[in-house]
Amino acid sequence: QISFWLICTSVIFNGILWALDNPLRRTLFADVVKPEQIGTAMTLDSLTSNFTRFLGPFLGGLFLEYYGIEGVFFLGAIIYLLSFLVTIFGTRTAGIKLASNQEGILTELTNGLILLRKDRTLKGILAVTIVFNLLGFPFVSLIPVIGKEVLELSPFLIGLLVSTEGLGAIISSLVIVSITRINLYRKFYTYGVFLFLLMGFSFAQSSDFVSAVICMFFTGVGWGCFSAMQATLIMFCTPLVARGRMMGLLTASIGLNTVGILHIGLLANWLGTELAILVSTAEGFLLLIFVCRLWPEIIAPQLLPSD
Repeated sequence: QISFWLICTSVIFNGILWALDNPLRRTLFADVVKPEQIGTAMTLDSLTSNFTRFLGPFLGGLFLEYYGIEGVFFLGAIIYLLSFLVTIFGTRTAGIKLASNQEGILTELTNGLILLRKDRTLKGILAVTIVFNLLGFPFVSLIPVIGKEVLELSPFLIGLLVSTEGLGAIISSLVIVSITRINLYRKFYTYGVFLFLLMGFSFAQSSDFVSAVICMFFTGVGWGCFSAMQATLIMFCTPLVARGRMMGLLTASIGLNTVGILHIGLLANWLGTELAILVSTAEGFLLLIFVCRLWPEIIAPQLLPSD
């Protein structure tokens, strides 16, 4: 029998796996491509994630409507099993083995914070990520609530609604891949969050399925720009030897979405779901304006890394 605590445990386990995977995978991408190819590589990586965010809610809603929550968990277990088998039997070690870093975790973290303190651009990049994860991204957790209680949609249509966000992210990723102007990367990153927050604000006021789908699509466009450029800018603005440290700090900043979800959950409990999304996204929009004023470097033209 599936209980609340089983779902919580599975979510925590999934989060641990993601925290281990995200900084390593994206750092490896930057290590194996030329500097001018980093943006394209990171965008293609985001494209694969966006595709799963398009397909996942669609299949999840379909399985939930016809097979129940047990069917959703069964599908997830099969996908995890296939991923595990591919990892074990479908990969091999390549390249030259590098000497391992002898510094401890605390030393690495301290060195990363020292670098962050000295670099205004990195401060701005992480500040945008924190705003997004504290006040923007958490509203996604309330989309099914809006779909069920306000729009009165079936589980399948709720899944379809959420998947349109992934579709928007896919399209924006493809556009970024086709536009190779590196000087626009910081604008894609920051203005993508502005678009996400604006469309989230609009989504909370949607009164029908069509308007909700349109808002979710453009929410995805903003998310796609942000997610494609997030790690890209870290790689561009960080010395080669410190990339792993900064990716760790970036992952920790992303992890603050837990606090954001608690924040919007409390707002929903006090004010209702729609008003909670309005307040959270409005807070994020105003705070992001402040971040842009404090660190205008985050909308300045991007240059290729010197190393």
